Amino acid sequence: MSLFSDVQTFVHEANRVTTLKNLKTLVESATHELGFDYFALVHHVNIYQTKADYVFLFNYPSAWAEIIDRKGYFIDDPVHFACEKSAVPFTWADVPRLVSLTERQREVLDAARHAGLGDGFTIPIHVPGEHIGSCTFSTKVGTEAPEHAFPAAHYVGSFAFQAARRLIQRSPIRREAGAPPPNQPKLTRRQLDCVVLAGRGKSDKDVAQILGISDQTVHQHVEAAKKKYDVATRMQLIVRALFDSQLSFADLVT
Repeated sequence: MSLFSDVQTFVHEANRVTTLKNLKTLVESATHELGFDYFALVHHVNIYQTKADYVFLFNYPSAWAEIIDRKGYFIDDPVHFACEKSAVPFTWADVPRLVSLTERQREVLDAARHAGLGDGFTIPIHVPGEHIGSCTFSTKVGTEAPEHAFPAAHYVGSFAFQAARRLIQRSPIRREAGAPPPNQPKLTRRQLDCVVLAGRGKSDKDVAQILGISDQTVHQHVEAAKKKYDVATRMQLIVRALFDSQLSFADLVT
């Protein structure tokens, strides 16, 4: 899977799925194309005490799913705790650096390996007003995580989670192909200019010099765009704008 063509195709397809079953099939296919074996899209909630609908979609081995259910490992999952400490993706090898592991959490990691899970790459999802979530891609035991695919996995995981949120937060909506979703935020031309340049890795100072405006004005445009989408980070803003087709990956190519 390439970063700019195949991921863009995934975005378009994810934006059009109407059922969680279809989304699962789509993400499973992308997972294998990225070089991973398993994926998990989840809100970090106690599924036994929560009555509201939350994202909970995965294709882990049935043995591991049964262990998680039987032993309640989702409560102590160290990967979930690491998501509270990080706004950027991390590998499972990074978890001990992010979290002071308890004996119970070490047990969870050991049990995952015994159940067949090897390396993992996790994308934290922080949406204001919601429980923390994550998208994790993992390999079978004995297979290294494909580091070259991490950038594409970052985008795919973020888009997949957004698609899952859309499906659980409202009934499927039938609309013509290419039609924008209802109530889609609309960024101004200047906001889009700032978001595009930020997506290319430019600092506020760089963007200001390119557009001929002040650093503070750039910051205000980006913050206004984040507010429209109700997101906490610039990465989430870029993901949402790409998901809604206000940007394309071609816009982000320098």
